Amino acid sequence: EGLRLSADRRVKELLPSILPPPVTAGFPLMVPLPDLYHDLYMAHRDQRCKFCREIPHRPALCLLCGELACFASECCRRINVPGASDSGPVSECFAHSVECGAGTGCFMLLKTSMVLLIRDTHWCIWGSPYLDAYGEEDPELKRGRPLHLNRERYQQLQLLMSTVGFDHNSRVSSIWLMGA
Repeated sequence: EGLRLSADRRVKELLPSILPPPVTAGFPLMVPLPDLYHDLYMAHRDQRCKFCREIPHRPALCLLCGELACFASECCRRINVPGASDSGPVSECFAHSVECGAGTGCFMLLKTSMVLLIRDTHWCIWGSPYLDAYGEEDPELKRGRPLHLNRERYQQLQLLMSTVGFDHNSRVSSIWLMGA
């Protein structure tokens, strides 16, 4: 009996090192976002792009890993990205999507508060998880109202990313655009 208890205890000690950590609610662990959009922007406004080492004119924050990339800039275009479906030059966001998310990417465009979704060479603007007091997006940040994180929207985005359900989501499938 004592030998059996010892073996059971040893199995319980080994399980945490063998099994992967649990994932909350079946969603991938995306970067936690602050309640105020202003705080998110200020935290990254002087951060440099890892690839070109410059402060991006149009910064894009990867919501999967937290890395900052240049959005739609010539400075970071890359050729022959392993895993990219096109061998021509691709933007930093597309290249990062291949490296970080196996061709699927989710970026917060920090100068607009909008989310860029990427899958292979397709992309679309999803919307914003940040809303003003009236529940409206401010896509160009022109109104000057504080934007607060809408947790329900962010969870919808996490669900969309975890299921890779882009083709089955009418908000996304009707506006997929081509081009890297």
